[in-house]
Amino acid sequence: MTKHALVFLANGCEETEAVTTMDLLTRAGVKVTNASISDSREIECSRGVTILAQKTLSQVKNIDYDVVILPGGVTGAENFRDCSALIDKLKQTHEKGNIVAAICASPAMVLQYNNLFPQAYMTGYPSTKDAIKLWKDDRVYFDEKNKIITSQGPATSIDFALKIIEVLLGRVTASEVAQQLILPTGIDCYQ
Repeated sequence: MTKHALVFLANGCEETEAVTTMDLLTRAGVKVTNASISDSREIECSRGVTILAQKTLSQVKNIDYDVVILPGGVTGAENFRDCSALIDKLKQTHEKGNIVAAICASPAMVLQYNNLFPQAYMTGYPSTKDAIKLWKDDRVYFDEKNKIITSQGPATSIDFALKIIEVLLGRVTASEVAQQLILPTGIDCYQ
């Protein structure tokens, strides 16, 4: 059965985290949709790269996804944090027993700030450590009880995407994708 992922985009989001995650999930056979949190589908990312989103939040708010993903970037995370419709979508995803995944500034600035997972262990960009109640000092962390995956930043985007693949499709599929990437030492290659 095909798994479905939703990657949210906002002005100021970190393009490496967004695109790397979308690419690796697609390689794994996950059906990936990306959506702007605003009415404009044109997103200017944190380093000036422009991404044209496939959908808007209003078009996906009532669709269930196996995982909903938030890239980081400070401005992007602030925009996510302040979007009540997005917060509602994250709550809906969690209530249905599906996975929420966030990287970089988003675990602290969106998930922790809105107290969405008060008992969840999370990681994030190292400078946000004090803002996260139950900090894990890992490149990527899956809190299985709360069904939340978090990661630290642009260079951990591969770890993040592979962990999402492992949780959705299993270790074998994560290994198959990892083998295509010529991973450096320090990233779990799932072998």
